[in-house]
Amino acid sequence: MSESTTEGVRFVKGHGTENDFVLVADPRGAWQPSPAVVARVCDRRAGLGADGLIRVVRCDALPEGAALAGEAQWFMDYRNADGSIAEMCGNGVRVFAEFLLREDLLPAGAGDGRWFAVGTRAGVKRLRREPDGRWTADMGPWRLSGGERALADGSDALVSVAGLGVVRPALSLDLGNPHTVVALAEEGELEEADLLHAPQVQPEPPHGTNVELVVPLLAVDVTGDHVADIGDVRMRVHERGVGETRSCGTGACAAALATRAWAGPGAPDVWRVEVPGGEVVVTVGEGSSLVAGTVWLTGPAVLVAAGALAPELVAEPVPA
Repeated sequence: MSESTTEGVRFVKGHGTENDFVLVADPRGAWQPSPAVVARVCDRRAGLGADGLIRVVRCDALPEGAALAGEAQWFMDYRNADGSIAEMCGNGVRVFAEFLLREDLLPAGAGDGRWFAVGTRAGVKRLRREPDGRWTADMGPWRLSGGERALADGSDALVSVAGLGVVRPALSLDLGNPHTVVALAEEGELEEADLLHAPQVQPEPPHGTNVELVVPLLAVDVTGDHVADIGDVRMRVHERGVGETRSCGTGACAAALATRAWAGPGAPDVWRVEVPGGEVVVTVGEGSSLVAGTVWLTGPAVLVAAGALAPELVAEPVPA
C-alpha cells in the first residue's frame, strides 16, 4: 500500500452509487490534512472532485481509533467535501472495504463472505462481500431521535426546502450521524425540490443534519401471503457539509426506516431505495422496533482511478 511519492500523495478514487470519494492510504496517520486542503482536493473544478475524503489509517495510529483496535485493524477517517469531520458514511465504508480488498489488506477469508470489522467515529462497523460483488455493511444501532413521541406524532421537526413552497413535517433519526427525513406525496415534488441550497430545519440540530426527501413507491408481496415483504422508495438527499449528492448510504437507511415508521406495524423489513446514482438495499435487523434497532445496507462499491495528488494541491496554506 503506497502512501506517497515525491510527486505527491497517492490516492484512489471510488464511488458507491455515484457517491464519490478520494481515498488516501495513511497507515501510520502521518498525513494530517487541514479542512482547507480537503476542500481543495474535493473541489470539482480546481481539485480532483469528490463528496468526501477518506484516510485509510490503522486504528492504533489514531486517538479516535485506539479504543477500537482490539476489534478492528483499519479506521475510516472520513472528511466531508468542505473539510469538516463526519462520523460515518454508509457508501464510503463500502468503498473503503473495496479498497482494502484491492490492496490485499483484509483479514483472511474476509473477501469471501465472512464479516470483518472497520473502525469509524460512529463505532465499529462490520462488512462482508456478497457473491455478486456488492458489499453489505452492518450499520449497527439506529433510533428515532424523538422516540415514541415522534413515532406517535409522525414527526418531530419542520423542514423548509427551496422549490416546495410550504414547510413540511419531518422525522429525525440517529444512525451514528444525524438525519431528517421528509415524506413527499409524489415524484413530481421530488423533482421540483431545489437541494442546491441547504434545507432549513427547525428545531435546528446542534451539529447540523443530513436531509432526505423520500417518496414511497411500492410494497411487494414476495411470498404470496398478502403481506408486503419488500418496500420501495425513491430518495434525494442534501448532505451536511457537502450539498446534494447522488447517494447517501446512512441517508438511504434513514429514508427506509422513517418510511417504515410511518407505515406502522406490519411494514416490510427490507427496502429498495432508489437514488439518483443507483439503488441500495436496506434490511432492518431482527428484533428491531419502529423506534430503534439495527440495520444493514447492501450496495455496490467501484474503484475507478488511481494516481498522485500534485504537491501544490495538498500544500497547507501559509499563515498570513
